[in-house]
Amino acid sequence: MDGAEHLTALAQRFSAYAKHVRGAIDQTDNLGDADTADLYTEISRTIDKRLWFLEAHLVKKADLS
Repeated sequence: MDGAEHLTALAQRFSAYAKHVRGAIDQTDNLGDADTADLYTEISRTIDKRLWFLEAHLVKKADLS
């Protein structure tokens, strides 16, 4: 596995994790547990930031032109 394949695999897993956490935000919010929803929201922000960094490393110069 080369570096790009590794980054792609990580990005895919982070994406799935982010989707799961967003579902947990909705679920806890619907249950009226605002504190837990807020904790999940903070986790989601961190995951999205890290996913953005991973995906930024996968962009090729040719894609930017």
